[in-house]
Amino acid sequence: MENIKEKDIQALKILAALILAVVFMSSAASAANLKVDPAAEGGYTTIQAAVDAANAGDTIFVSPGTYVENLKINKQVRIWSDSRNPGNTIVEPVDPAENTVEITAERVTFSGFGVGNSEKAGILLKGAKSCYINNNRVQNAEYGILLQDAESNNINGNIITLNEIGLKLEDSGSNTVQDNLIAYNYGPGTSLEESSRNIFFNNYFKNAENVEDNPVNADNTWQSTLTVKSNLIKGPYIGGNFWADLEGTGYSETCADENSNGICDASYAVAGGGTDKSPLFPKVRSGVTALENKLDAGTYELGMETRGVEGNETGTPANETEETGETDEGNDTAEPEESEENAAPGPGIGFTVLAAGAAYFLKRKA
Repeated sequence: MENIKEKDIQALKILAALILAVVFMSSAASAANLKVDPAAEGGYTTIQAAVDAANAGDTIFVSPGTYVENLKINKQVRIWSDSRNPGNTIVEPVDPAENTVEITAERVTFSGFGVGNSEKAGILLKGAKSCYINNNRVQNAEYGILLQDAESNNINGNIITLNEIGLKLEDSGSNTVQDNLIAYNYGPGTSLEESSRNIFFNNYFKNAENVEDNPVNADNTWQSTLTVKSNLIKGPYIGGNFWADLEGTGYSETCADENSNGICDASYAVAGGGTDKSPLFPKVRSGVTALENKLDAGTYELGMETRGVEGNETGTPANETEETGETDEGNDTAEPEESEENAAPGPGIGFTVLAAGAAYFLKRKA
């Protein structure tokens, strides 16, 4: 009798495994790849058309070009630029009074695009969960990236620059913000409103106000567990964030690192009560220069002049001088290994920022 029961149990296990395999294969078979390429026969001419035609789980590949559309993503899809280069795959709004890209679904991937020129948000995540926003350059918007009632999203490896506010979280929790350049925004680089349990680490902050002063900042985490891995300024540890300012006197630019481990010896007090316990120090001086080369301090200065505000000096950081004759320590440090979805921030976007940005801010001032 016992042998019969054991055989029955074994048969049930095998049947369950077969059912799961069939379900998995059916799901994998149903996912499709869609192509956006206005020049190709049979390709979709707009990203929105591909999103509308896609089923949940599909992947959309977008050829280089400029796509003028207010993109609304309301289903679980992955949208990648073919080149993984935000400089040659650009989304600009047909109506600048609306968000350029609006995501309202779960598990959306949006990676490799230049986005901006909006009087609202460059990228809005509204009620979105578990989305992956990676390797985009977002600029010239009221909010570069805006999260509203959004949870468990990963904002990773983006350049967020030349916006009124770089990154804003409203009623949004448990999000991860890592590996981003949040720099040269006209207002706060980051602003949190009724948002807690978020984690910020390995970001490069360089704004007149890096984090808007708010008590809720203390309810968020400003570093990860210290891990031996190359960080975004080529230091040996992943830990907290790099805190710079426009005068070259930011905390990470002036802190002490007596044990030469690339981490400031003392914690950094984030505005509003938060604390970065492992702020990054520029152990490898060329790491900061490499990041600055991806940014555009000149356009920031122009935007400040357009506003009638005297710009700050944005030249060589305070502890990176040509006269010292110092050699970079660890210039041969290998870049972190990255997957296609977790690519490093791309090169500069081909926006016509000088003209469009000036007109935009003159209009706002009027």
